[in-house]
Amino acid sequence: MASKKDIPDLPPIDAEGILDTLSQIRKSVPKQYLPDKPAPAGEGRAGAALQPQSMREFDYLAVADGLESLASDLSEASRLAQEKVMADAMRIYYTAEEMAKDPQHADLIPHVEKMRQAYLESYGTPIPPNPNKKKD
Repeated sequence: MASKKDIPDLPPIDAEGILDTLSQIRKSVPKQYLPDKPAPAGEGRAGAALQPQSMREFDYLAVADGLESLASDLSEASRLAQEKVMADAMRIYYTAEEMAKDPQHADLIPHVEKMRQAYLESYGTPIPPNPNKKKD
């Protein structure tokens, strides 16, 4: 096991500047895709189990924690955006499917078929029935 003297000193970093940049990045993500508060520091976080031995180590741990928090927030933002895109795409599909039943919109039939095929190829199952459609 390496002793403290075997571990090279960490070069200084501008932790405050880095954390400010991370905050600016977080602010650039549309609010509807972010949680109300940043991901909390704590269990499983970079600095949770470590006790800094110096201010420099504290700076590194603070930056690592900030990066993990931003990564968590961006992951959640991406998930929420994907859910919205999928909901919008399904709404478009169901609308096109319904319109294609009208002979005036028969030109939509090939597009509806392509959407069905793309969904099947992507998810391995047919498109589920429209949950908002009233039963006849």
